[in-house]
Amino acid sequence: MTSRRRWTAVLFLCVVADGMTAQLRGALLPNFQRTFEVSERLLGFVAPAGTVGLVVAVLVVGMLSGRLDVRRSVLVGAVGTAVCLGVVSIASSYGLLLALFLLQGASIGVVRALDRPLLGHLYPDGRGRIFNLYALMWAVGATAGPLVANAVLAVTDWRVTYALLAGVFLLVGLGVTRLDRPEVAGAEQSLSWDGLRTVLRHPSVRGMALALVVSGGIEGIMFTWLPYYAGTFFPQSTANLLLSGYLVMYIPGRFAYGLFADRLPPLTLVLGLAVLALPIVALAFLGGTTATLVAGVLGFGLLVSGFFPTLSAFGVSAVPQYSGPVNAIATAANYVGLSAAPVVVGVVADQYDIATGMGLLLPTVGILAIVLTVTRFRINGRAAKSVEA
Repeated sequence: MTSRRRWTAVLFLCVVADGMTAQLRGALLPNFQRTFEVSERLLGFVAPAGTVGLVVAVLVVGMLSGRLDVRRSVLVGAVGTAVCLGVVSIASSYGLLLALFLLQGASIGVVRALDRPLLGHLYPDGRGRIFNLYALMWAVGATAGPLVANAVLAVTDWRVTYALLAGVFLLVGLGVTRLDRPEVAGAEQSLSWDGLRTVLRHPSVRGMALALVVSGGIEGIMFTWLPYYAGTFFPQSTANLLLSGYLVMYIPGRFAYGLFADRLPPLTLVLGLAVLALPIVALAFLGGTTATLVAGVLGFGLLVSGFFPTLSAFGVSAVPQYSGPVNAIATAANYVGLSAAPVVVGVVADQYDIATGMGLLLPTVGILAIVLTVTRFRINGRAAKSVEA
């Protein structure tokens, strides 16, 4: 096996485990509420606790990516994540739980700051394809997360799930120790904070970042609150299965978008998905029946799956020499949405009800379509001016 394939395999295993970790939070939200006796308003902070640390780590490490030892950094991130998850399994208070999620997010953020830039350099002629396949592997782990939660809850306490995941990340760390430094490590250029302003002025990067904040908000609401909302229709185990059903649709979706990503204009592809998602999300959360909920959620997952990987590949391709910093911007933007939107839904649910909170998805999808349309218009306008000049 070549060095490129070994690095790809280890990064894929890591992102599978990250997907499982992320989706356990939503699946175990009712258990957190019962164990620590907290309100829906406080439950809304589970998502940002897991992402604030990640965003900070991604931004800092991403900006320094050209100066760091990739192998050592990935090893530190994987082992740090394992330690944090192991301690989560014995957390004694809700405040400690949130603090551990914060630290775990920072640890995995070190890896997530470097994974896509490294893959982009390993596969320079197929970024759209490899980014979608990488995101597909995250979806595999994410789909398994609620199923693992159901399996553990059927026989023991929810805390065991985090002990099991700690073991998976230790395996990732062991795999990294057996790898050589990636051959493309020198292809990445670091970026100063002053240089960052220049990159951010690029319309493709700005459009990507704003679109990812909105699409991240959509995913954050679904990941965090879908099982809780579905619990008003089904038992918890069935509600968790619906989240897995939503996430399993990411797998064929991302496989398909991986095939199309390098053949279709990325903004055209994502805009089409957003427009198609409008009636689907209305069906899911305004239909009012179990049948419309299930059908709408599955269809929505198929469409949403193409947002992040296609948009991030679009931004990185605009300035590939700074893929680390641009990946940091993309990941940070996505997680800003992932962390902020669930808090808003939690506040609305506490004030009114969870159905009203989930209803916020429809205008959010509409905002994404508007952002993509404006970005496409500005990029085309800039290209036209360049031709005239």
